[in-house]
Amino acid sequence: MKYVIVETVATFHHKYLVALEDSGDPAWALDFVTCEEIDDFDQKYLGEHILGYKEVNDEELTQAKNATFYKEWELEKFKSIIGERHEP
Repeated sequence: MKYVIVETVATFHHKYLVALEDSGDPAWALDFVTCEEIDDFDQKYLGEHILGYKEVNDEELTQAKNATFYKEWELEKFKSIIGERHEP
């Protein structure tokens, strides 16, 4: 069995409503969003885009696994649960 790590990025479109004092600069609203001080009121999933892939050996897979919250799992458990087998 061989394993391939596929990296993707998911894209969302968000809308925020920011309340400012009448004398406030509308551009300040950007700071509230950037600092994550405002919750969005609408979002739409725009899809997932593949960035690339890499065939990995057990050592590379262990390094990648250990950088996640699965780090406590044994490699074989990780492979059997996360690495579902799919045939084209």
